[in-house]
Amino acid sequence: MPTKAEGVTARQKQSDASKRVTFEMLKTKPRAEQEITFLMNTEGGKKEEVTFLFRSIGSVDYDRLLTKNPPTTEQRAEGASYNINTFAPAILSSVCAEPEMSPTQWSEIWNSPDWNRGEIMQLFVSAVELCNQGMDIPFFDRG
Repeated sequence: MPTKAEGVTARQKQSDASKRVTFEMLKTKPRAEQEITFLMNTEGGKKEEVTFLFRSIGSVDYDRLLTKNPPTTEQRAEGASYNINTFAPAILSSVCAEPEMSPTQWSEIWNSPDWNRGEIMQLFVSAVELCNQGMDIPFFDRG
């Protein structure tokens, strides 16, 4: 008959094994999503809460968007690795699942005098961060 310590060890091994990832789990992992909510000024000076649903894109698609939107000569001289004025509408169009909008529509918003830089940059940064966030790995003292 196993001792109490052996039983605890066996249960711990079984618990540890059940937490291990499989290829199937990795292959079917859903894409990261985030709901973005902010207050938007409406006609009459009122503020209305509106939401966007952002869904990340894969690393290959993200890198492809960067490649398709190279910096201008001036931007490159300033150290930029992409043209923010074309990349931003492209990434927002790719990441924003609701409402679905084309790069042309996002470009219209990006260049609109009715959207200040802070407002549109919050959406852009949220899209980029969603696509670049890592996995949540719990760190703890192992001994």
